[in-house]
Amino acid sequence: MQTVSTRDIYEEKGETRLEDYELVYQICDHPVLMTSPHYHNVIEIIYILEGQFVITVNDTKYTLSPGDMILVNTKEVHSVIVPDHGVHRSFAVKFLPETICSDSQSLMELKYVIPYIISFSNFKTLYTREEVENSNIKGWLDSIMREDRERSYAYKFAIRIYISHLILDLIRKVNNVTPIDEEISEGIRAKFTDIFNYISGNYSEKLTAVHLAKKFGLRQSDFSAYFKKITGKSFNEYLNYIRVCKAKRLLIDSEKNISEIAMSVGFSSTSYFINCFKTQMEMTPMGFKQIYTDFPASVYYNLEDSAKGR
Repeated sequence: MQTVSTRDIYEEKGETRLEDYELVYQICDHPVLMTSPHYHNVIEIIYILEGQFVITVNDTKYTLSPGDMILVNTKEVHSVIVPDHGVHRSFAVKFLPETICSDSQSLMELKYVIPYIISFSNFKTLYTREEVENSNIKGWLDSIMREDRERSYAYKFAIRIYISHLILDLIRKVNNVTPIDEEISEGIRAKFTDIFNYISGNYSEKLTAVHLAKKFGLRQSDFSAYFKKITGKSFNEYLNYIRVCKAKRLLIDSEKNISEIAMSVGFSSTSYFINCFKTQMEMTPMGFKQIYTDFPASVYYNLEDSAKGR
């Protein structure tokens, strides 16, 4: 078995191909591998071709067999492990959120992809073989693999189209994400896209619904009502959710203590951080840190024991 340290999460960079100064996608056909926890600025789809993979996304471990698929959003910490015996192959497509949305896109369209372009959106991660085969997802994946293999004229353009079709099928038939309410105007949708971006860049600051409502020209009552419709959470619930997500990364890849992490992600006190963490994760911050400290051996042996029917 390979040895790998998971104490240092790294940011994967340079993962997309460059064409005419526009970053589009990367395709990977992985043999046997093991990756440390990492994150990147692209959306990644991993489809299992052969063997068995254990993929951990944030705090959840998934065991995948041929035909299963994982969807990892931008900035989500994830890792991959496989046994060191047998044949294990996966097909990964990585693409920037801009591949499926852009500033020039109609907000009537944008409302459906907002869950994919907001980091830490709570959308479906695992797609079973049955779900994949009972939709057009498998066909779009086959088309993407064929285009990359044959490299015919305009194949990158074709891949972009197939990625968009794949995401459309996830939105329509498989995903559990509810699009933004039809009654919300385009202007409000655009405003909340800016609000989410602002929160993502300033989550460690002292943010309040009153402050953001004023900053973005909304009455506080309207701000709170729209926020709940769009995210399914109150403003404070959403902010604490993002702060806990950020804290999980620091628990794994830094030597900061619990109090330092709580302060660095914006919590007012260590006790409040611990309570929010336990509410979201059903474990303490130290318990979560210990799981990832022991990640490689525990996941490997659990997988091996399962394969042996223990």
